[in-house]
Amino acid sequence: MKKSQMLYYLRLIPKYAGVLGLAGLGLLGFALLLYTQDLKPFEQDLVEREVELERKFRSLRTPIEASSVAAELPKLNQADTFTFFLRRLNEVAQKNQVDINQVDYKSQVEADGKLKRFSLQFPATARYIQFRRFTAAMEQIPGVRIEAINMQRQSIGDEQLSIQIQLSYLTEVR
Repeated sequence: MKKSQMLYYLRLIPKYAGVLGLAGLGLLGFALLLYTQDLKPFEQDLVEREVELERKFRSLRTPIEASSVAAELPKLNQADTFTFFLRRLNEVAQKNQVDINQVDYKSQVEADGKLKRFSLQFPATARYIQFRRFTAAMEQIPGVRIEAINMQRQSIGDEQLSIQIQLSYLTEVR
C-alpha cells in the first residue's frame, strides 16, 4: 500500500464511520495515551518492587553467621555486679525522690546455667511524675526489666502513691 492510497482511505473514514466512529477513534486514542503515560510507569514500578522484594527475600533466607549475631546483642552485666546494681537502684530512687522501704530478692539460674536472673520486689512511695522518672531511668540500665507495677492512692486528693514494684536484673554467668 502506497502513501497516497493510505491518505485516500484516511479521508474516507469520516464519511463511512460517522460521528460515533470518530468519537470511538478519539476515545481509543485517549485510552492509548493513558496507557502509555500512566499504566506503563506503574507496571515498571511494580516490576522493580517485585525484583527488590525477591532480592530481600533471598538475603533473608541466607543463614547469618553466629559471630555477627553475638556482636549485635547488648552485653549483659556479670553476676558479681548485683551489689553495684542495688547501689545504683538506691541512687536512682534518691535522685527521683522515690522512697524504697525494703527490697526482697531471689535469684535463679536460666538458659542452662549461662544466665542468672535476680527478681526484686519492693514497696515504694512517690508522686506520679517522680515515679515515671524513676522507671524511665531504670529501663535505661542494661539487663533491667520492670515486670509488674501496682499503684494506688489512699484518697483522690493524695499526691503520694503507694507503689508495689517487681523488676528483674539479668546477668551473665562466667
